[in-house]
Amino acid sequence: MVIFLIYLMLSWLGIGAWLLYDPGALEAYAGVVALTPTGVTELRAMYGGMELAIGCATLLALLRPHWRCHVLFLNGVILGGIAAGRLVGVALDGNISVYTSAVLTFELSAVAICLLLARGLQRSGE
Repeated sequence: MVIFLIYLMLSWLGIGAWLLYDPGALEAYAGVVALTPTGVTELRAMYGGMELAIGCATLLALLRPHWRCHVLFLNGVILGGIAAGRLVGVALDGNISVYTSAVLTFELSAVAICLLLARGLQRSGE
């Protein structure tokens, strides 16, 4: 579980820091472009700041084991929401790219792992 939490933490912190610094990188990977300074700020907030916050919460779970169940649940819910929105988008748009397939694979597998680990912790009373 600790290895998985470290993986999640590094993923969130790495991507969050990168996109806070360079939100324009989303154009090459996901076709997302900000057309105004307000749009760039929004990308920094949602793709940078929010991901950094989730990464920090995951770091907290590494430092304080009694938070692990909660943070695993948090990660599962957030990743599940992102994956659900992505699946709705694929269904409505009738298109799935290599990028979308790759991130859906990550998101859905991480949701399953998060929820299984959280449930295990809950059953063990941790």
